[in-house]
Amino acid sequence: MSANAKSWRAEAAIRFSLGILAVAGALLLAAMPPARAAAPRPVTLTTEQQALVSKIEAFVNDITTIEADFVQMSGGGGFARGTLYLQRPGRMRFEYEPPVPYLLISNGTFFIYVDNELEQVTYLPLSQTPADLLLRENFSLSEGLILTGFKEEGSMVKVEVADSGKPDLGRVTLTFNRDPLSLKSWTVLDPQAQRIQVTLVNPLYGKKLDQSLFVYVNRFDRRKE
Repeated sequence: MSANAKSWRAEAAIRFSLGILAVAGALLLAAMPPARAAAPRPVTLTTEQQALVSKIEAFVNDITTIEADFVQMSGGGGFARGTLYLQRPGRMRFEYEPPVPYLLISNGTFFIYVDNELEQVTYLPLSQTPADLLLRENFSLSEGLILTGFKEEGSMVKVEVADSGKPDLGRVTLTFNRDPLSLKSWTVLDPQAQRIQVTLVNPLYGKKLDQSLFVYVNRFDRRKE
């Protein structure tokens, strides 16, 4: 497999896991020139809505860790389950149930894509992946992020965010339960208007996580020595 093909497969898997693009769709798009995403535009909020958004900002920034099962669904009917470990800032681990062959780990600097089927490992800069929208140290809608959508639906509130300087990362809609405030799911819309939703199941906040979860040793390279 060429270096370019390997890179595209890695980026496709990361987008699949974080809710930006299904693997098959990303591989098809690899053969096309990348489209330049339009610059995101902020929404206008009432005073009450702005107060709620400020509470959401504070809630996200106060997250230390999350451990949860997750259910992932794509607009094309794709479905996957697994376990998520998240530690802010910068660290995340997606463990998929079979038959999905991927493992993804963010170690604070790189997002590491492990394809157990092909026995390949790829490292991508965290700042160039959608994970950065949630894992950055300062989750701020006045500095770095732009609020591009806001909607209240009964006991839930949805906020859509984008990176002000990186529109090609797409947009992430975070859905929160209002009382008590907790993260329920995220849905990602990429520049090609494809969506995937990741829903957290029984999330545990603030649990001490083993730091080895965010470390990966390439066993495939060792086996080839």
